[in-house]
Amino acid sequence: MLKPDINHQPQSIWEKTDETLLWQQFREGQQDAFQELVQHFYRELHFYGGRFTRDSDLLKDCLQDLFLDLWTYRHKIVQTPYIRPYLYKSLRRKIHREVLRHSATMSEESMVFDDVSSEEITAEQALIRTELSEYQTARLNALLAQLSDRQREAIHLKFYAELSNDEIADVLAVNKQSVANLLHRGLTRLRESWPSLLSLIGSWLLNETFTK
Repeated sequence: MLKPDINHQPQSIWEKTDETLLWQQFREGQQDAFQELVQHFYRELHFYGGRFTRDSDLLKDCLQDLFLDLWTYRHKIVQTPYIRPYLYKSLRRKIHREVLRHSATMSEESMVFDDVSSEEITAEQALIRTELSEYQTARLNALLAQLSDRQREAIHLKFYAELSNDEIADVLAVNKQSVANLLHRGLTRLRESWPSLLSLIGSWLLNETFTK
């Protein structure tokens, strides 16, 4: 299997039509298309998975298993324009299964969506589409740490993975209204703690968040 370039940018200039075409070609057994698919999605999936576990070996194994299963069962996988939520949901399930298997005290409900180290570019920085100072970054991360795991994960999926509320609902196995509630409560708490955050995010973006 192709060894992915982990520095590959998660959100490339590709359009969804390009992803859908690659998905179709991979399902037809074109190995080059499959390798390109891995290269395209690996970094963002690695980043998302790393929010659930700091065990790099476990994460690597789950990613390898995910792509191995895709190739092995490619003929049984349906054509879909919703590739990103499909991959996120599959990886999430694999990591949860492995983490729960290695922990006698953790349950599905207690799975932690952790914060990244301050040295990394946080996924949630995509929420504020401007350059942040070191102080602003630290402040935002501190506020995000006060949110629930589900709220942080919903924000990650919305602003980093750029999933719709329907797609987030599918990944989290909840209904669309629950997603809207998670985003609303999380962003409202951020705005209450940092009122000027609204001017950085933009009211138009908040309106879209709760409806799409």
